[in-house]
Amino acid sequence: MRNFRLEMRVVKADDDIIRELEHNKISKEMIHFFKTSKWLVLADLENEIIGAAGIGGSFNVAGVEAKKEYQGKGLGVLLQKNMIEEAKEKGYSYITGLIDVKNNESIKLHKKLGFKTMFQINYAENITQNIVILILKPRGKIMECFLKIFNTKIGMIILAYLLKTLKSFFPRLVNLNEKELPNPSINYIIKNFKKI
Repeated sequence: MRNFRLEMRVVKADDDIIRELEHNKISKEMIHFFKTSKWLVLADLENEIIGAAGIGGSFNVAGVEAKKEYQGKGLGVLLQKNMIEEAKEKGYSYITGLIDVKNNESIKLHKKLGFKTMFQINYAENITQNIVILILKPRGKIMECFLKIFNTKIGMIILAYLLKTLKSFFPRLVNLNEKELPNPSINYIIKNFKKI
């Protein structure tokens, strides 16, 4: 991050760190995400946490937040890069992400970092997300092949039924940080399928 002297640290996502994030006014949605993450990369500026990144859920889903006053200054990129390096050191084979299709900055950032869009899901009206993956080791190709299934009409039908059936379990599976996930409409998901 330009013009700022930052300290980056990797920490276990324990109760003390969560309280520190809450004290530093990280959003409630991301606090929920970080509570279920295995570890976090924190950006400190003069003893204040100004950003955090973590990975969690069964599908190694990444999440990043920079405080509003530090957005657009390169902090998100720095957090993402540090998170990717830490994931490599910890032996991860891949990292996935869910990106709101309206978030052009995040789409550009993920592409720049090497993430590939695997499929898009129109979960409900006004909730459309790209599912992305970054392969870190050859074993990560297995997950890439699995995710490609959902970039087909039959794959999306299967996913729609799984989402409907496993709605209460799904947010924990992918470490989703949405406040309230609407009830998925199988018809809406299938009708709005778009191959990437």
